[in-house]
Amino acid sequence: MAALPFITPGTSSPPSRPGYPPARYAWYVIAVLFVVTLLSQLDRQLPALLVKPLRKEFGISDTAFSLLQGYAFAVFYTLAGLPLGRFVDRGNRRNLIFVGLLAWSAATALFAFGQSYTQLLLARIGVGVGEAVLAPAAYSLIADLIEPRRRGRALAAYYVSIAVGSGASLLLGGWLLAAIPKEGLVVAGLGSLPAWRLAFLAAALPAVPLALVLLATVREPARQEEVRSLSADDQPGLAEFLRYLRDNAATFARVLSYPALLSVIGYGALAWAPALFDRAYGLPPSRSGVVLGLIVAAAGAIGTMSSGFLSDRWVAQGKPAARFRVALTGVALFAVPSVLWPLMPNAGLAYALLFLNVLGLGVAQSAAPASIQAVVPNRMRGRAIAVYLLLAGLLGIGLGPTSVALVTDYVFHADADLPYSLALTALPSTLLGLWLIASGLKPYELTRRALHGPLK
Repeated sequence: MAALPFITPGTSSPPSRPGYPPARYAWYVIAVLFVVTLLSQLDRQLPALLVKPLRKEFGISDTAFSLLQGYAFAVFYTLAGLPLGRFVDRGNRRNLIFVGLLAWSAATALFAFGQSYTQLLLARIGVGVGEAVLAPAAYSLIADLIEPRRRGRALAAYYVSIAVGSGASLLLGGWLLAAIPKEGLVVAGLGSLPAWRLAFLAAALPAVPLALVLLATVREPARQEEVRSLSADDQPGLAEFLRYLRDNAATFARVLSYPALLSVIGYGALAWAPALFDRAYGLPPSRSGVVLGLIVAAAGAIGTMSSGFLSDRWVAQGKPAARFRVALTGVALFAVPSVLWPLMPNAGLAYALLFLNVLGLGVAQSAAPASIQAVVPNRMRGRAIAVYLLLAGLLGIGLGPTSVALVTDYVFHADADLPYSLALTALPSTLLGLWLIASGLKPYELTRRALHGPLK
């Protein structure tokens, strides 16, 4: 395989425009990024299955638990993403992912040994900081590996890792809870460990071999489309980036914020679905976890891949705002199921509507990275993705689980009213997200045309 060109920080003259790497190698790198992201989702979603044992062992409320699942991770994940986004725009993205992978996996292992609620919070903060670099670096890498006309399906193929990882987390947790005795297992050198601690250790174990594979087989590709020197003088500063967002405010007020509103629905449902099936239908996480894992993995993967193919197809057909328009299709699909699934009279109907909810969310959410990259210059993509993740993290990952818990604890005052809390928090986010996308199609297309010209 021919060596790929490298960009060396500090060069004084811009390099000639290189071609995209061979397709086989590009897809190999996407596969590696897929596995890395899948691993990140394992530890991110595991707490959702462990509400009962964590509440029992540490004596915490639904709201306190939601901070573990939400804001303890989300605040630091999103705030760390802003400065890391600048490193992504300037530095070696492969190396940044390598360091982040080892950091968040170490924090996951520390969570497994936490002896107090404070220690669990600190470990979740560590996971958030470690994972903050992954998405901006991965999306930026894929943009420099795959030519624009095929980028929608490439980003969708990578985005599937989020659904598969979330589903695998529920599957792994459900299997461990069913297989491990209530009193736990004795592990050599560690003593007797309950199932929830073993689950977090299992999520951390693959990190070192995967990091070595990344370091040994993935190279930093040349930056495409707007190949520039990576010297500080040639890089756009924060003022230029903010000015670009302001000049296209009607577009970015929508394309950067709609994923955050939809994340409130997705992360709220994912965080509390195991508890809902336990409280409303009498199905413990050891039973519901496997079904929920399959639903999240299958529906999320189908929705995400459909989104990518639809995005590329509409671009090829010359549809205005093609990549952003896909998000509208997803919202139309999940709008009703997102509110009704937790209110069903039996578990079978709840599972069916949850499948449609996850399917539509997969279509709409996976449209975001491709939509953003299509209206942002190459040299600003890392920071644009970081802002997108900031909003999605603070509203979705953080507010999604916490808003449901707050409504349960302080509005209904009863664990049994969790279904109504989920429905009540999903409705306004769905309606506002639908308006943001529908009203944003025209300004989005104007911004895209100004940057790239008419679709051919």
